[in-house]
Amino acid sequence: LLIRDASANAELFGKSAKVYLNLAEAEVMKHAGFIMGMTVEQIADYKKA
Repeated sequence: LLIRDASANAELFGKSAKVYLNLAEAEVMKHAGFIMGMTVEQIADYKKA
């Protein structure tokens, strides 16, 4: 269905893909910022024993 819908309205699908990509990139940046803001001691708390 997704392929059929994309073929029917390529412009709308392209816009949706760009929005999804932007949201995914923002999520990655959020996680990267969280990790980069930690100290070595804080990271140790997240390691499995």
